[in-house]
Amino acid sequence: MKLSACYAFVFIAAAFAGHIPVDLDPHNSDGFWLEYDNGTPHWVYWDVTYRGVWFNIQDFVPGMPGGYIWQTELWFYHSNSSWDTSDVYVELWNGDGSGPAAKLHQQMITALHYAPVYAEYLGEAGKVEQNFWVIANVEMSTGGWPSILTDWDGSAVAHSFISDDLSVWEPYEVDGLLSNFFIAAYWNIYPNGNALGNSTWGSLKATFQ
Repeated sequence: MKLSACYAFVFIAAAFAGHIPVDLDPHNSDGFWLEYDNGTPHWVYWDVTYRGVWFNIQDFVPGMPGGYIWQTELWFYHSNSSWDTSDVYVELWNGDGSGPAAKLHQQMITALHYAPVYAEYLGEAGKVEQNFWVIANVEMSTGGWPSILTDWDGSAVAHSFISDDLSVWEPYEVDGLLSNFFIAAYWNIYPNGNALGNSTWGSLKATFQ
């Protein structure tokens, strides 16, 4: 059965914020932001309880079988409907394109309107396999809030999915186009907190609007 969905068009003329990694050692760049959205906000989504993005590290770093997630970044947006809560669980799972399989970590964050919010993972808490998921779980809401920002991309491969039971996952699409949630993950070959002890490389990330 097709899951119901609620959308609100987002008119945003200004350029969307980007990620600017600052490499402190050009000879040892071990970290990357992984994201499938196209950087242009287009829709706001609220409805079912779980919105997930399936990441395959080799889409970004060929030949790399796994690693560590230091941070996940999510963007939310107030539309015409008021949120009944700004709190959301961010979950990190291992699992391939068929769905999340093993939950690694869960933490609560407080969503902001049209601004990035982060969940951080220290040490082994962020250790992932080649395929992993980041899920926004809005079970604290009675109406699917906070509403998440999405693009309208028409991607060839589905990487953003929705589910109301964590078992059946449907590709997220708008008007027949596969689209993506604004969920990103910062990957590194070292666990967060240990990277500077293992190499001289570090990363700074600035977000601009």
